[in-house]
Amino acid sequence: GAESLYARIGGQPVVAGVVDQLVETVAHDPTVNQSFDKVNLKRLKAKLAEQICALSGGGCVYTGDDMIRVHKGLRINEREFFSLVEALRGALDSHGVAQREKNELLAILAPMKRLVVEK
Repeated sequence: GAESLYARIGGQPVVAGVVDQLVETVAHDPTVNQSFDKVNLKRLKAKLAEQICALSGGGCVYTGDDMIRVHKGLRINEREFFSLVEALRGALDSHGVAQREKNELLAILAPMKRLVVEK
């Protein structure tokens, strides 16, 4: 059968690296006004990597929290969401993920916007 998106991205090592860079970038981004002070970044990275693995055919089961519940009350806006997407693009680029795989992953993650952004 065809290789999963997860495998084509580069599997666990690449996803872990991308997630690490993404979380570090966003956690220190002044335009994302969420305070990451109380967030366990290590757990966040683990759950995010697990979620990407699950969504991209890597065979993982996401054991993290419900997306709506996690982000409720944070008042994340469109601009902050796009900052996150840009940070993800940058992380994928710097880990050598090809355009096709990058687009596929972003398309899989796009529907989460409505779960995360509060109008």
